[in-house]
Amino acid sequence: MRRFMVWLMVVGIVMALPAIGVTQKVTLNVWLMKQAEVELIRAQEEALKQFQELYPDIEVKFAVFPYNEYRDKLLVAAAAGNPPEISVVDQIWNPEFAAADFIIPLDEYVAQSQTVKKENYFSGAWDSAVFQGKLYGVPFDVGVWALNYYNKDLFRKAGLDPEKPPVTWDEFYEMGQKMTTSEQWGTALWVGKGDAIQCITDALIFSNRGSVLNEDFTRCTLDQPAAIGAMEFFKKLQRINPAGEVARTEEDSFQLFTAGKIGMFWYGEWGQDTINARAPEMDWACTNFPKPADGESIGTFGGWNMVIYKNAPNKDAAWKFIEFWTSREINERVSSLTPANIEAAKSFLQNKRKFSDVIFKQLTTALYRPIFPKYPDLAEIQRNATTAILLDEKTVEEAMRDATKEINALLEEYYSTL
Repeated sequence: MRRFMVWLMVVGIVMALPAIGVTQKVTLNVWLMKQAEVELIRAQEEALKQFQELYPDIEVKFAVFPYNEYRDKLLVAAAAGNPPEISVVDQIWNPEFAAADFIIPLDEYVAQSQTVKKENYFSGAWDSAVFQGKLYGVPFDVGVWALNYYNKDLFRKAGLDPEKPPVTWDEFYEMGQKMTTSEQWGTALWVGKGDAIQCITDALIFSNRGSVLNEDFTRCTLDQPAAIGAMEFFKKLQRINPAGEVARTEEDSFQLFTAGKIGMFWYGEWGQDTINARAPEMDWACTNFPKPADGESIGTFGGWNMVIYKNAPNKDAAWKFIEFWTSREINERVSSLTPANIEAAKSFLQNKRKFSDVIFKQLTTALYRPIFPKYPDLAEIQRNATTAILLDEKTVEEAMRDATKEINALLEEYYSTL
């Protein structure tokens, strides 16, 4: 009888635990891109400890993957109904994951947040996570295509003032002409297989006040004068560029720049470390992406957004982690690219990049690539058009007209199924 009474007391205590404030610990699975930089990994581990001291009832488990495996891993896990609670996704994947109903809109969380507000992040990065009027991610880090890197020694050799780099398209071409000989060139174009070429051609189109799609992403606008004019300028640059640009990748062109073979090269701010490592003696600088005489220097955003999956059992805890990880103090410490939080980005650029003012200016005006769930298919059409232009298979106008027809067919097919 006495044992029975003790058992009843234990049961009573256990049943009373929630009422006296004892909460159950929850676990968040967070998927991230694999990082190689030891200091960054250490900073992320230290930030994670700080989060768990702040929220001892939330345990966070990281899983990291290399870029070439990451998207497939996420898609397979989400389709199987077993995704992580949180992951970062490439900006161009965000609409695909939203349309598939893998991730949830975050507008209600943002409305109640004291730290996650649109004005705290680069505008173009924030808008990259908006799909059909709802916010499906919070920007984590960003990069901008492209800055104009230039070799100051080649400027001097061509009789140019390295303190007066080109501002307009005409100046870029004229300076490139003066640097072009049989052994060196003004610039080095590329097409390759990746999305970098779309970032460059989109930036040219944006700078010429054009767009790839219309405002609601339902019609292609590549056959409009602004886009055609941008691609005509791109085609013109073949004259100051070494042959082989269609097969060449951005990495191939980057190597030509660090080898001292080309005077000017378009790349993101993260390229500075590579230049310093490969060509420590090079006297280089960077300036903003060139613009048409009556246009504006506008780059194209790359970067990653943080999302919460629909199947996540602990969405409120997941939101607390996103608030923490994208806050000013933490975002600066745990990002490999420039933090998406504006104040964190200012500090990051001043501490880790040369020409921080140039980079920050380019980030504030950058735009995102088209918001469309089948973006990879759209990008492939654009890349094929660029290839046809450079190989003289089509005139610029023909290539842009044909690409517009193909993309409009793709858009119509997609929207007809909704």
